Amino acid sequence: MIRKLHQPFVCLAALLATGSAVAQAATTGTVEAGLLHHSLSDGFGTWNQQFVRGSLRTSDATVWNADLVNARQFGAHGTLVVGGVSHVFNEDWYGSLAGSHGSSFFYPQARADAVINRKLGAARDVVATVGVTAVNAHDGHRDRSLLLGLSWYLPNAWVLQGGTRINRSNPGGVMANVKYVAATWGYDKQQYVALRYDMGEEAYQYIGAGSADLLVNFRSNVISGTWRKWLAPTYGFQLRAEAYHNPFYDRRGLEAALFKEF
Repeated sequence: MIRKLHQPFVCLAALLATGSAVAQAATTGTVEAGLLHHSLSDGFGTWNQQFVRGSLRTSDATVWNADLVNARQFGAHGTLVVGGVSHVFNEDWYGSLAGSHGSSFFYPQARADAVINRKLGAARDVVATVGVTAVNAHDGHRDRSLLLGLSWYLPNAWVLQGGTRINRSNPGGVMANVKYVAATWGYDKQQYVALRYDMGEEAYQYIGAGSADLLVNFRSNVISGTWRKWLAPTYGFQLRAEAYHNPFYDRRGLEAALFKEF
């Protein structure tokens, strides 16, 4: 159940977390607002979201962030509240903590994430990532997962990423592991273009509030593309397309947002 919509996009998040760009350090915060619409096959209807995201840099090393999401999925309404902090410890180490709470069956009742990153090599152009996640669902299901990843910062503004999330779901002790690869190109204050592909297993997924509305132990894959474009030094837009497939339905859709930096 770990893989859900509206998770931070790994490629762009990794770029922003390093704080390596001079322009990034000059930005105090960001406010972003947008809409999402996805269509599902096999009579599963549509998904719609409205969201507001924000970040605030309180020092050269620390950035706080928060999301508020209003969503309608599988015919039900729900909200999601997310809060977190990223911190650069020194020139080699940086990490983040995040927590969230959802009000409906399709969001976790509680989720906590902790991630630590280490720059490697003489040029510090490779970043190793280790993270842990704990998810408690509204009906008592629990997920505990380990994230392992590598990011390679190449010349000419390219970043390549790959990794795996090893997940154990209870009750039942079901293993549901996911692998991902991603590529990002771009420059801060100009544009970023990113592609990502995930494939693996899901232990369970809720498609309704009843005990019978549960998909169990299946494979799925998702491909997504993100374009973040600055129209001026302090504002711009972001578009994100996503295509998801499992044995029960397909999901296709677009997210559009405007952002303002200050």
